[in-house]
Amino acid sequence: MSSNYKKLGDYIRPLNERNRDLQVKTLLGVSIQKILMPSIANTVGTNMKTYKVIKKNQFAYGPVTSRNGDKISIALLQEFDEAIISQAYTVFEVIDISKLHPEYLMMWFRRPEFDRYARFKSHGSARETFDWDEMCEVELPIPSIEKQQEIVNEYNTVTNRIKLNEQLNQKLEETAQALYKHWFVDFEFPNEEGKPYKSSGGEMVFNEELDKEIPVGWEFSYLGNYSTIKGGKRMPSGSKLIKEQTDSVYIKVADLGTSKYVQLDNTFEYVPSEVAPKISRYITHKDDVVISIVGTIGVVKIVGESLNGANLTENCMKITKLKRITSSYLYHYLVSKEGKEEIKIRNVGAVQAKLPMYNLESFPIVIPKAEIINEFENKVISIDKVLNERNIESKTLTKLQSVLLSKMSKVKERTPKEVNNEI
Repeated sequence: MSSNYKKLGDYIRPLNERNRDLQVKTLLGVSIQKILMPSIANTVGTNMKTYKVIKKNQFAYGPVTSRNGDKISIALLQEFDEAIISQAYTVFEVIDISKLHPEYLMMWFRRPEFDRYARFKSHGSARETFDWDEMCEVELPIPSIEKQQEIVNEYNTVTNRIKLNEQLNQKLEETAQALYKHWFVDFEFPNEEGKPYKSSGGEMVFNEELDKEIPVGWEFSYLGNYSTIKGGKRMPSGSKLIKEQTDSVYIKVADLGTSKYVQLDNTFEYVPSEVAPKISRYITHKDDVVISIVGTIGVVKIVGESLNGANLTENCMKITKLKRITSSYLYHYLVSKEGKEEIKIRNVGAVQAKLPMYNLESFPIVIPKAEIINEFENKVISIDKVLNERNIESKTLTKLQSVLLSKMSKVKERTPKEVNNEI
C-alpha cells in the first residue's frame, strides 16, 4: 500500500435498516451511471417492509457485477433525506465525516480505475460479486478533510456548470417544442399578414385519415413516402466493441443522451478495424433522425456532425433522405405528445416490445407548405446553435471531470513550507 493510501474498511460501516413501519415511500434504484434514480421495478404484491432504508450521505451498491459490463453500480444519496431500495443492495456510510468526506469517496468510486478494480476482485461461479470484504480492502489516498473539501469543491464547480447547461438546453428545447405545437398542432403559424393563421380565419379543410381539419394546401401522407428508413446492425458474432479509438464509432441507445443532437464524446465505443468492413453499410449521416426501436422505444435524436459516418446499433433505425420535411420538423413531431402516442400504439410484441420498420414507414405525417417549413427551420436554427455551443462546452467540462478524477490517485498534502509560502 502507498504511504498515503488507506484501507477503506477503516472508514466505513454497513447498515441494514429496514422499512418495517412503511413510513418511507420513495423507491430508488442504483444505475450504472452511479446515481440513485426512481425505480422502474414492478412492486405489485411486494412486501415493502423488507426494503432497505438509505439516508442522505449514505451509499448503496449492487454487489453483483457480472451483469453490469465494466461498471459497478454504486451511488451516494444526496437528492433526498431518505429513501428505500431493494434488499439486493448493500447500504453503508462513512463512520466519521470529519476524516472522510462522502463526496470525496464518491469521486473515487466514479473513477474507471475503481470499476476495473471491482470487476477484477469480483468472484463467484454462477455470478460474480464484489462483496463487503472486498469493498473494505479498497485502498485510496485520504488527505486532510480540508484537502478533500478543496478537491470536492473543484469537481462540483465543473459538475454544476454541466448541470446548468443541461437545464438551459432543456428550456431551449421546450421553447422550440412549444413553437412546433403552436404552428403545426394548433395551426397558429403566421399568415401573410403575420397574424396567427387559424384564429385569424385561415381556411381549413377536413382530412378523413386524420379525422380533423388541416390548413388548405397542406398534405397528409406517410413517413415512408417522404424518407428512407433503415435499421442498424449488431456486431458480428464473437466481436466486441472497444474503447480504443478507430475510424468507426458505434452509436448505441445508451449513447443517445438527453439533448436534441447526439454528438461524439469520450463515452462512445468503437468498432475494431478488422470488423468495420462487415458492417460498413449500416452507418448514419449528419442530420439523419435516429429512433430507438427495442426496449426503451421512442428515444429520438438528430445525428450531429461529429457522428457523420458512425455505425448504428440494431436497436435503432435511421430516417434519412428526407423530402419536403426537415430533420427539425420530424424530430419535434416525433417527440410531441401526438408523435409519442403514435409510437406507443405501433409497438408490437408481448415479451419485449419493438417498433417494426413497416410501422414506422406507415407513420402518419402532415406536410405543411414549403414556406412554412422553411420559416420554422430558420427559427429553430438559432436555438440549435446555442444548444450545440452548450453541448460542446459540456463535453469539454466532462473531459475536465475525468482529469480531476484521475488526479485523485496523486493527491498529497501541501508541506508546511508550501503553506507558509502562500501566507
